[in-house]
Amino acid sequence: MPVPSVQELWFDAGVARATGLGRDMPVPSAPVTCLSHPPIRRLSMRARAGAVARACLSLHRAPYHGAMRRIVRRTIAAIELSRLPVAFGAVANVWLMILLCRADARLGELPVASQPLWSVLGAGGLVAVGFLAFGAALNDFLDAKHDRAFAPDRPLPAGNLRPRRAAQIAAISLLGGLFGSLAFGTTGAAMAMSLAAVILVYDAFAKHVPSLGIVLAGLATALSMAVPCTETTTLLPIWLAMSQTMGVGALAYVLGEKRPKLTGRSALIGATGWIFWTAVLLALELERNDGRVLATWTEGGAIAIPAATVLVGAAVGYWKLRTLRGSRAGEKILRYGSLWKSLVASAWLVAAGMHLEAAAIATIAAVAFGTVAILREAGPQLAEPVSWRS
Repeated sequence: MPVPSVQELWFDAGVARATGLGRDMPVPSAPVTCLSHPPIRRLSMRARAGAVARACLSLHRAPYHGAMRRIVRRTIAAIELSRLPVAFGAVANVWLMILLCRADARLGELPVASQPLWSVLGAGGLVAVGFLAFGAALNDFLDAKHDRAFAPDRPLPAGNLRPRRAAQIAAISLLGGLFGSLAFGTTGAAMAMSLAAVILVYDAFAKHVPSLGIVLAGLATALSMAVPCTETTTLLPIWLAMSQTMGVGALAYVLGEKRPKLTGRSALIGATGWIFWTAVLLALELERNDGRVLATWTEGGAIAIPAATVLVGAAVGYWKLRTLRGSRAGEKILRYGSLWKSLVASAWLVAAGMHLEAAAIATIAAVAFGTVAILREAGPQLAEPVSWRS
């Protein structure tokens, strides 16, 4: 008996799928054996003709679709691995500090103020996305064995991406973040290296100690915002973003039911860390503003705008997540937290009188959030499109 070709086997499989009888058929051993199979012989001539036509279509398109599915699946896995869907929250915080520093006449000689706006915004975006992707990819690479048991749907344990690819993404992202920091001078590069060290400590072991990991996550947010302008005189937005990150991280940890549990003692240690870094930022604020606090935000009650945004965001988040638990709750908290940070950054710009910039950041945040929502729905269909049905 002649050995069937690949095309003939594709044809057999296509007819089996098209007729819905694939489960009843033996493995084909000769060209077009499926047409003589008893269940298929009982079909009408019209039904058999339709099955053959759909099988021919499958013959011409299946290899192409298979390759495209692999590409789409791996691309979606890489995006998920690097946490790009929640990246704009970090980008908005860095852009906020760039715009505030450029508006401060005392900082006019710094690189962040002397270079074109498009250049520093691009460099700031590269810093934010680069270090976020670096920490996320490194986290998944180090936790690959753990995720096989506790998070099998993650890109690495699901087999959608190889561990070496995660390591490559982490390395490239780190280099991208460091390259972006060079635009902000020596102090910016030094701050970026400090940020990389904090991320390494977090991913290596601190994330398994909730009281330490949550504090380091907040510290990483503060350091990323300080990269463009370490000499900034406006430290209140950095403090608020750090506090947001710690609060969102703690909530995601608890509602995500992660282990080890966040006990009362761990919460107390974490609160102590938050108080310590709050005191550090307060001391810097006093030193750089001649002993005054909130020097930039005292006119016209401007501080009320970001404060109201924080409260409204927290209330909406509580309402949306009040019944969720498990890993889905943790993912939703981080996703909504990213949008929340973006809107708070926009509110700071409104308070500073930069209405056009505030509208731009809010619009980009809304578009990014909507795009992520659409991709979350369409992603599975793009990776595994619906096949022919009988």
